[in-house]
Amino acid sequence: MFQTLVLACLATNPNICQTLEDLYGPYETKKECTTRAYEIAVELPEYLPNYVAMKYKCVDVADKRIDKSI
Repeated sequence: MFQTLVLACLATNPNICQTLEDLYGPYETKKECTTRAYEIAVELPEYLPNYVAMKYKCVDVADKRIDKSI
């Protein structure tokens, strides 16, 4: 099972970032997780208009610990 995390940074200042955690997961496969990360990136301007998706990470939640550093 994989949890999707996306790093979104302010377009005018890429040093100001937020880690977004997907509310719909976790996902059975890494491919599903990756697909969701791209969906979040496409939808991001609707919710955070001044931010851009910079990176994503699919974390194996079987580990029981989520390292939110991307």
